[in-house]
Amino acid sequence: MNRKFISLREVGRQLEIPPSTVVYYKDKFTKYIPSVGGGGRRRRYPIEVLEIFRRIREMFNDNWSTEQIERELALKFSMLMDDQQYDQSNEQRSGGGGSPEFVQGLGDVLSKMSDVLDSQSLFRSEIRSLRDEVAELRRERDELERKASERAESLEKQVAELKRKVAGGQGGDIDFPPAEFLASPLVICSDGEYLGVQGKGRKHFSLKDFVHLIERKMSSSLVVETSWKRQNGHWVLVVRTDDSSKGREQNIVLVAKKTVTPSKNVVTEIIRLNIDGNDAPDALLLTLFRQLKSVFNG
Repeated sequence: MNRKFISLREVGRQLEIPPSTVVYYKDKFTKYIPSVGGGGRRRRYPIEVLEIFRRIREMFNDNWSTEQIERELALKFSMLMDDQQYDQSNEQRSGGGGSPEFVQGLGDVLSKMSDVLDSQSLFRSEIRSLRDEVAELRRERDELERKASERAESLEKQVAELKRKVAGGQGGDIDFPPAEFLASPLVICSDGEYLGVQGKGRKHFSLKDFVHLIERKMSSSLVVETSWKRQNGHWVLVVRTDDSSKGREQNIVLVAKKTVTPSKNVVTEIIRLNIDGNDAPDALLLTLFRQLKSVFNG
């Protein structure tokens, strides 16, 4: 009777099982997996082993123990194993001269060596496949980074164009402070002395930094809205917050102006801070700046 035989590589391909997993199943349950021929690439497996490997995989996925899997294989595929023993017996009887023990021992050694070489070939194939997947993921990452960079650059250009129009009086009802005003050191005046916050690397805390701190507090439960307007030659920042988790709303109004200090430094001076309709006293502003210093230098 003619029988069809396949290789371990074909087993993995048809069942969509990684080569390393096929080799693991074969080594762990080798006495239940019939084969013929020499070792390694010359070893072939009857087409029926597809069902054996498929069943082994199902049992592993169902968390069966090794003992349970072996009992299942012994019960379900015992007839197939009997056929293998019969074929091996015929091969031994037709194997020609020489000591049966010697031939059998030499065959076992060669078979094991060939199995190792075959397993290495399967592993190398799987490693090449994994390398290709990693290379593809890297290409996708680089493409995403490129698109993100282009998007950020586009947004920066749009913001710059909007600021240019505002500065040139083309912004209609839109009011927005110039970049120099936002980037100048933010200070308060206490008893004729200008106090600001200086961070690491001699970087001064600015109105732009102040707005960023406020907007960073935004979350799924906290909505923060900021807007600007020009009033009496000063810039007015209006901040509205709505904390749904606490059921609390807050309105903050900060009035600032451009100031030149006695030492000829151009700064942005806070001249008024109003919280929920109440003007903050100088003592509160001093406390606020101390807290800003700890955050800015943290």
